[in-house]
Amino acid sequence: MIKQLDAALIKVNKMVGVNVKTPKVTKSKLQYSRYLTTAVGVGGLTLGIIGPSKSLLVLGTIGILSSIVTTNEIREF
Repeated sequence: MIKQLDAALIKVNKMVGVNVKTPKVTKSKLQYSRYLTTAVGVGGLTLGIIGPSKSLLVLGTIGILSSIVTTNEIREF
């Protein structure tokens, strides 16, 4: 999915005439991202369950889902 997004961005850059370089994704960067989003997701879920804030519950769920998607990207990498 990351490679498809990069290809689409390159096409858009050529059509618009702008030279924007995206950072290259490595396995170590993806693993770091997975750890960070997991920690933020678990923290948000915990605070959302304990406290009255439902928005933290939603953001925690999004963080956990993001870490799952990142894990799948690491397997494909």
